Amino acid sequence: MYSFVRQHLDGADKNRISMSESQQGREEYTSRKFWVHPDNLLELKTMILRRLPVLVYNPQTSKVAEGSQPDPSITSIYFDNPAFNLYTRKVDQGEASSLRLRWYGQLNARPEIYVEKKTVKEDDTSDDTRLTTKEKYVQRFIKGEYGMEKQIQKLSDRNGPDSEKVNHLKMSTEEIQNFIKENDLQPMLRANYTRTAFQIPGDDRVRISLDTNLAFIREDAIDDRPCRDPESWHRTDIDNSEMEYPFSSIRKGEIVRFPFALLEVRLRDSGSRKNEWVEDIIHSHLVKEAPRFSKFVHGVAQLFEDYVNTFPFWLSEMETDIRKDPQKAYEDEQAKKQKELDDEFAVGSFLKSKPSPNLSRSQHKSQQKGMISPVGSPSVQVGSYMKSANEQRGGKKNDYGTLTSQNAPLDGTVEEPDDDETGEHTHHTERSSTFAGGLKNLFPGFSTSKYAIAKRNKQALPPGVSKPEIWIKDQGPVKVEAKVWLANQRTFIKWQHVSILLASLSLGLFNAAGQDNNVARALAVVYTIVALLTAGWGYGIYMWRMSLIERRSGKDFDAITGPVVVCVGLIVALVLNFAFK
Repeated sequence: MYSFVRQHLDGADKNRISMSESQQGREEYTSRKFWVHPDNLLELKTMILRRLPVLVYNPQTSKVAEGSQPDPSITSIYFDNPAFNLYTRKVDQGEASSLRLRWYGQLNARPEIYVEKKTVKEDDTSDDTRLTTKEKYVQRFIKGEYGMEKQIQKLSDRNGPDSEKVNHLKMSTEEIQNFIKENDLQPMLRANYTRTAFQIPGDDRVRISLDTNLAFIREDAIDDRPCRDPESWHRTDIDNSEMEYPFSSIRKGEIVRFPFALLEVRLRDSGSRKNEWVEDIIHSHLVKEAPRFSKFVHGVAQLFEDYVNTFPFWLSEMETDIRKDPQKAYEDEQAKKQKELDDEFAVGSFLKSKPSPNLSRSQHKSQQKGMISPVGSPSVQVGSYMKSANEQRGGKKNDYGTLTSQNAPLDGTVEEPDDDETGEHTHHTERSSTFAGGLKNLFPGFSTSKYAIAKRNKQALPPGVSKPEIWIKDQGPVKVEAKVWLANQRTFIKWQHVSILLASLSLGLFNAAGQDNNVARALAVVYTIVALLTAGWGYGIYMWRMSLIERRSGKDFDAITGPVVVCVGLIVALVLNFAFK
């Protein structure tokens, strides 16, 4: 029904393929995540509901529709080891595997529990392995005592012992259990939230999910006061009492409530028309983009900050107000689009190419009248020929500076001159000259004359293009991951550590030497000078690299002069020490 109505409302073609046909060719999704302030939730839901209906997860749709049963919450329990190796790999490399248990509603209702292992690859694609089990088998499955024998037996009786489904289940079970054993994984973090999904039934080209009431709870048993019974895979104090958001009974320090809602937009590129309403939501004042946001990473960084050394880059934005002024957000978006059009037009004029397709229809048509011949190639000679012909027939200039005939029709085309009039093929000649001009602009001459050198050093910009005061890469706030700053600070601390060791050595040598031992005193002075140079070099490099980071410079951060000088100085001092002794 939704498909039929939208095909007619949106003016779709009657010969458009059906939903079942569009589902046969599976394509990749593009996913984008956003933060939503609670004040903007109602307006955002209203905008989405104008285009997409709510997709109900609970099969008891009648009870949900009557309002007698609330929307079920989703609970995910993430695994890691006491050293948080999975978290560290995910933050530092971005390419790592993760494991979680997930179920809908309360655990006392005995829902199906999904065991999911997700591996992110280098090309940002993911490989998912999923199993379904029951609560009574989870603890034995984690310890490796249960290998899904009952499920495998049921599949074997139904499809045969050598069927593809049976082999896939065996391989998935072995893969997940080996992953748990090799990394010494145990439950560490619980994420509980309520999800509202928006999607047209039978059409997965646009899928939107909105997670609200998100809370992160410690599920570990790694310190003296464990939050979870080490012999259990979940916190019984939460599940047995059927706690719900906001989890008021949880002790402070064991829970963090996320202040925003999470919006995820998943689009499948099917080659059809662009969803403009989705773009309007993405660029509106209602949302703030949160690339690479992860519930697992955020929860560990907030609740286990004493156990980890690296943190995600978005933590610094948690204390800022993400709300935007609607008028200012609209003006910024329009200015951004206008700048993109100007840049595209400038590049097109520089390369002597055709007008940009993003230009308005009137501008494009006016450029076609004055610049393009009937076969689509730029023609200066055709323009001059038509200028003289129009002047003879009493033509006049219009507002765009192009010549039009008073008696010519509005959509008439300019007739191309015969070969006898010009003595050559006009459009062929102009195409070659334009091509040569384009090559001259792209590959300037390499003459060694003073004039050519001066001209190469000072290149003229195309008309209407001015040199920007601030480059695009330097606009906006500096968003650098925390590990970059920390790496620079660690290097500075290492340099200071070396300088303190050298200073201590020189002080001990100076005090141990007697008043008559001038050689030892001189060597102590040399070590002191090397220590001062080391400290100064470390501080200078620290400030220099910080400046490069703030200016988004593309220069290399390598600086090998300091280590070489320090090593050479120490070698000389040691050689002199042994020589004079």
